[in-house]
Amino acid sequence: MHEPIMVASAVGEQDGRAGRTEAPRIGEGGRAAYPRVSPCLHCARPVLRDNDARWIHADLSYVCRDPWGGLTATTAEPSPAKRT
Repeated sequence: MHEPIMVASAVGEQDGRAGRTEAPRIGEGGRAAYPRVSPCLHCARPVLRDNDARWIHADLSYVCRDPWGGLTATTAEPSPAKRT
């Protein structure tokens, strides 16, 4: 079994050492069960979650693009996960 991932905390020091906390475990947080990367519902480009839990395209654009590269009126949104 793997040991928990440790990350340095951003504030405070204790006994001359930086404080350390456990990183959040994958799957926690109560979010919908989407894969890490999904095709966009509108333009089929890959989308994933940003640091604020908003969907963003893999090229770091929130707005969808048409096949010729023009902006569209839709934003990144994953297509529904396939049922198995």
